[in-house]
Amino acid sequence: MTIDPTQVIPFAMMSVATGVVILAILIRFGRAKLLIDDQSEETVFLVDGAHVIDATTTGRMILDLLGDAGWTTDRLLRWLAETFPDLASADRKLSELGNRVFLGLDGVSRLDISPDGDRMRLKLTHAGHGRIAIDRICHDAARAELDALRKLGDDLPQPVWRQDAYGHITWANTAYLDLVRQVSGSEPAWPLTNIMDMAETTPGTSRTKIGADWFELTFAPSGQGMLAAATPVSGLVEAEVALQSFKGTMSRTFAHLTIGLAIFDRTRRLAVFNPALTDLTTLPVPLLVGQPTLETFLDALRARQMMPEPRDYSSWRDRVATVEKAAQNGTYSELWHLPDGRTYRVTGRPQPDGAFALLMEDISAEISLTRSFRAQIETSHSVIDALPDAIAVFDRAGALTMTNTAYDRLWGTRTQDGIGHGALEDAVSHWRQRCDPGLLDGITETLSGTRHAPETELRLDDGRRVAISAAPLPGGSMMVRFALRAAEVSKLMPTRAHLLIEERLKA
Repeated sequence: MTIDPTQVIPFAMMSVATGVVILAILIRFGRAKLLIDDQSEETVFLVDGAHVIDATTTGRMILDLLGDAGWTTDRLLRWLAETFPDLASADRKLSELGNRVFLGLDGVSRLDISPDGDRMRLKLTHAGHGRIAIDRICHDAARAELDALRKLGDDLPQPVWRQDAYGHITWANTAYLDLVRQVSGSEPAWPLTNIMDMAETTPGTSRTKIGADWFELTFAPSGQGMLAAATPVSGLVEAEVALQSFKGTMSRTFAHLTIGLAIFDRTRRLAVFNPALTDLTTLPVPLLVGQPTLETFLDALRARQMMPEPRDYSSWRDRVATVEKAAQNGTYSELWHLPDGRTYRVTGRPQPDGAFALLMEDISAEISLTRSFRAQIETSHSVIDALPDAIAVFDRAGALTMTNTAYDRLWGTRTQDGIGHGALEDAVSHWRQRCDPGLLDGITETLSGTRHAPETELRLDDGRRVAISAAPLPGGSMMVRFALRAAEVSKLMPTRAHLLIEERLKA
């Protein structure tokens, strides 16, 4: 077989070029003989730019434990900063630090940083023993627990992360990385961005908005830094906003009510009130804003004489319990007659979740008007009772609605006591029994109508003569009037002398 020299030369040149490239890669990224001895008992990391290109056996174990980003310079520095906080405060790049020595918080750890050509060498040592002997079983158990804890953190649905004293993130779970992708639109890379960007990271809870979502942040001390978790609360925030809007609407509605409103929550503290309550009770606004208890609220009303005064303090305590129980059951309703003459109607209404509301309404004008109407009605009745003629009033349906004393005396009824009230037909039937029935035939039809009935004279079974007439009243009612002849009045309405004689005869 004959080899063509023209074909060998290109192949040889290609092999040489490939070898040069491989050698360059090994020198740049590989673990060459002059880098770090694998058998060294020291913990050493060799850093080139943003990557850790080599490490001793113990160093590689640490980098593997730091996760997928463990072989990045920033992830390694974040881990070292937990022990050497001065390293996190260094504001220069690692390559600009030169020869530096950092002491750890434990007092025995030491970090030596020194340049190694274009690279930087980080050497981690301890003043005591550099290594701790551990058997294989303990090592595997610790590694298994670490893997379980790491998986647990990654499986959490809410973002969880750890940050140092300067706010730099040293660890984050998968949910946090997903949130970084959602916010930035790119793959997360170390150093991780603290998307929460909280100015205050004191222990406790706070809220922040990231994009269109709300999160409730919880911070807990963890070494020199903080362990933080973000719980999505967008639904809760929307519900709170809707609730506040509803409360605002209700408050504006309540502000225009003339009825005082006091809503007590399940702990019996004043939760909601309207301006009318302050006007009716004269209670100061700061007292109401301070959410007083029901007992304090009623005590304040009592002190200002805005409720009836109890007989003694024990009855007052019973009254407070009665108000609470009756209002909760929805059966509380009282009229409070105040010393200044005003009258309040106080009503209890149960509310969801064990709360209840007290409604206070000033009905002084209504009570005064009712009393005035009652006085007018009583005066009208007195006037009608003083008339010598017997009066009977029937409504549109023919029911007997009003009579006077003379009517009961004439017909021997007790309509003034509410006994014997009936329809027009019943009254006419009673009249027929006391007089000539034929004389009432003509007036019965007139009484069923709405026009005036001509005066007709009746003769009672005792011989007295009575003039009967009917006249329509407003609203469709009809008034029937029985007038005794002048000679018969004394028989129906005896004089004082006649009354004295009757009293003596009875004695």
